Amino acid sequence: MVFFLQLLIDGLSLGFLYGTSALGFILIYRAGGFLNFAHGGIMTFGAFVFFALSVWADWPVIVSFAMTLAISFILGLILEKCFMRTFLIKENLIRNILMTLGLALMLKGLLSFIFGTGKYHLPLFIPEFLSLSWQNLQLTPVHISAFIASISVLILYWFFFTFTSHGLAMRSFAENQSAARSLGVPTKRVFALSWAIAALICALSGMILGMSDGLHVYPLSTLGFKVFPVIILGGLNSVGGAILGGLVIGLLETLTGGYISLSLQNIIPYIALVLILMIKPSGFFGRAESKKV
Repeated sequence: MVFFLQLLIDGLSLGFLYGTSALGFILIYRAGGFLNFAHGGIMTFGAFVFFALSVWADWPVIVSFAMTLAISFILGLILEKCFMRTFLIKENLIRNILMTLGLALMLKGLLSFIFGTGKYHLPLFIPEFLSLSWQNLQLTPVHISAFIASISVLILYWFFFTFTSHGLAMRSFAENQSAARSLGVPTKRVFALSWAIAALICALSGMILGMSDGLHVYPLSTLGFKVFPVIILGGLNSVGGAILGGLVIGLLETLTGGYISLSLQNIIPYIALVLILMIKPSGFFGRAESKKV
């Protein structure tokens, strides 16, 4: 029973991180209809920036954390400005996919060149003495960081899109782009802000995932692809579905690794992806999109 409860805690913390990371993907998709395959690369970039500031530069953890979020926010603006803005008018799915895949490979290659292919360890946000244990059940600082970060992002996400002018503009643009443009919503600003916020969320998820399993360029970049089973399960246009999808994928992964096989653990999210595409392509909480001719 204790073993099952430990797997449950591991799965919930991992699932919250998957769901939180998926919010950034959905944000870009709803703003411009883009499938961002550079998601994992941005996550890895944020994690390594935090490592460079906190370990190499020996800055305090809190300062490094805040600076990493700020740098990732700026990175999102730069990527949108330099690479993605031309696609805002020229909607082309193939070019979109190739561009974001190219960005992912570019970020991965740059990080490999600077940091090499070794494995690093990140400092913890939460001190070790704040960890909780009961019998053999462990609530580690990584678990606590994942829960606090995910809940904080959800609250800030809700507040931003409910009460701020920029958030309301982004919501209106996501619901009906033509109507939003006719009402004077600044299209370029909305798209740039969506990339910046998505990059910030990616960096946060990447830092915590790097703390849990160690920091390595290629495995962490691959983890970014697990956002696709999450968003397909929940629906490309559903925020609540992304969180629930993340929890389902996280629990499936940890329970499979604990009771069946560690090798199958890394495959089970993609098995779930194929099954969902076969059963309900729009996801369980998404809505099918229709286009008027």
